[in-house]
Amino acid sequence: MAEVRLANTPIHELDASLTKDILYTRLVHILVNNAIDEIGILPFLPDKEPEQEQSSIDSTVIPQYPFIVQEHGTKLGIPIFCWVPVLDAAYAELKSVIRPTSSSATNQNWWSDHDRTRRVIGATSCIMILCPDSFMAVNARKRLVLEGHLDAQKEIKYLDMILTFPRNCKSSGAWYHRKWLLCYIHKDHETVPLDPTIVEEQLQVCHQAAERYPKCYYAWTMRHWLVEQLGKYWWQASVDNGSPIQDVLLEPLERELSRMRSHMDRNISDHSTQQHLQQCMLQLGGRWVVQEVPVAGGKDMVLQWSRQELARRRKRKEEVGITKSTVQNVLETKDPRKGSYAWVVHLWVTELGRIRGLVELYPGHESLWYHLRFVYYGLRWLDSETLVPVGSEDLIDKEVEAEFVSHATEEAYAQTIFRGRETNANAGARAEQTVENTRDLQSHLCRQYLLFVRQLDDADSEK
Repeated sequence: MAEVRLANTPIHELDASLTKDILYTRLVHILVNNAIDEIGILPFLPDKEPEQEQSSIDSTVIPQYPFIVQEHGTKLGIPIFCWVPVLDAAYAELKSVIRPTSSSATNQNWWSDHDRTRRVIGATSCIMILCPDSFMAVNARKRLVLEGHLDAQKEIKYLDMILTFPRNCKSSGAWYHRKWLLCYIHKDHETVPLDPTIVEEQLQVCHQAAERYPKCYYAWTMRHWLVEQLGKYWWQASVDNGSPIQDVLLEPLERELSRMRSHMDRNISDHSTQQHLQQCMLQLGGRWVVQEVPVAGGKDMVLQWSRQELARRRKRKEEVGITKSTVQNVLETKDPRKGSYAWVVHLWVTELGRIRGLVELYPGHESLWYHLRFVYYGLRWLDSETLVPVGSEDLIDKEVEAEFVSHATEEAYAQTIFRGRETNANAGARAEQTVENTRDLQSHLCRQYLLFVRQLDDADSEK
């Protein structure tokens, strides 16, 4: 039986022939001469193969041992015992280049010297794999991109490889560097939408990172930013009404919303998923949730979502004499045009039915009730709309309720929750205490939701 070794066991205790400089040289050689797209940490030191023994004799051949490279040079395994020595050697190399002691080297920028540039690329390549939070390495690679020594597109692919190791998914440095690269490549991103294909690729990377490391704040932040990049231009396009770029901007947003709904079904307690889903819904809301405001040099689109504004909208609706539910009036619209009021209404009404189903299916989850609050508020906002355009969305002249959702509708929904509690009172052989606790929590969350609805209605009536 093999002896169990701790991760911090010095490498020379395992193999005296391996020094940190040798390990560093071999890892750099592997990274430079292979198209690595996935890395993994090995909890053991692999056996030395016969060909590795022979290559160690031939000084012209750099062996790969103790690293493992497989699948035609695309997969790299790094023994955990090599982590610290390689990192030490890489940092020493980087500092010796960036902060040289000789006066001759000091008089010249390191990125102007080919040999020093090559050494920085090797050192930072190792550091970014093992410690992507090193801003010294990140800033050095930014300089390499700016000076044309590294291709920005290939650098993004390199960051994709780094994120295949789950621990690196929570690295702020890697995500900030990714965002910087995207802004560098698309320098006009403030005035021209990012290519939807690029956004879709980056959203997929964020999704994979969230799957590897679920509570990854920086991945979700990056995901928000990508959606906002499309959303702000979709907002403007929706106001322009008829812009040819509408569908191009909507498709990746719709796919991201679908992914979030699927992810939420599997991770119902994940607040990050629900917040991003809400972000997608707001971005898809377009002109119906935003307004133009004057800024220096023109106008900008901002989210109008406050309770004060909701109260003003409801008051304005009363003043113009609209006494029926605007939302319910358009629900029967067949195949509404994307981005239209009826299309946005269908989006939110569908979400209302979905979240109510999840609340009943998974009782006692606070995150679901919070999302229900968001959807309720959004439908109240849409119901306060007075500027429904003429056309396929003309108000249908029929008897409808004054409001699609209100305290009365939610009180009726709450009664179904309470009745479900009574129905499940005889839970049979299940653990009674656990079931009772879940029922009590579900009832408590339901009462808190009704309190939120009542307070929202009271605030509106006071206005």
